[in-house]
Amino acid sequence: MKKLDIRSILIGVLCTALVFVLIGAKSQNENLGDIVVNSIKVLDDGTGGFLKTYNADGIQTSYLGTGEEGIGFLKVMNEGNITTYNADGIQTSYLGTGEGGIGFISTYNADGIKTSYLGTAPGGSGKLQTYNADGIKTSYLGTAVEGSGKLQTYNKHEVLVGYFGSNTDGDGTAVLYDCYGDIGWGVDGKQ
Repeated sequence: MKKLDIRSILIGVLCTALVFVLIGAKSQNENLGDIVVNSIKVLDDGTGGFLKTYNADGIQTSYLGTGEEGIGFLKVMNEGNITTYNADGIQTSYLGTGEGGIGFISTYNADGIKTSYLGTAPGGSGKLQTYNADGIKTSYLGTAVEGSGKLQTYNKHEVLVGYFGSNTDGDGTAVLYDCYGDIGWGVDGKQ
């Protein structure tokens, strides 16, 4: 038998290791899938540390990081959103874009029931709505159909019981309704 040469053994081991490295190598352009970590720390190296997200079409939907003059900021674009959850995994808030491209903020109680909405109303105007612990609307502050401001209050059955705002002539008006939504009293500011 021939005596084994140490160089031949070393070359064989290195070639075997190279084969395993090449088989296990991934392209840098491949998706890494889900990444699970306990924390991520983004450091500013002078160009600004940031995280960006993109939708399936490659359009940027959010930016979290350092902006101009070293100021940190969060920017949600297109149909991106920020949603928070409590320790039980129940949604507690939403900030983002809804159907039709409208922006809004909603908050939810510990049971996941909506308690407030601040955002866009039909027609593109602003509104603020509040809800009780059962998810029943209790108030509306925003823009009326004709473009004037209004405040409406509702009872625990979500029946309109109070209105303060403008009438169709543009005069100020206040109306009180009974518990069934029938007009009980009203006055306008027209002289």
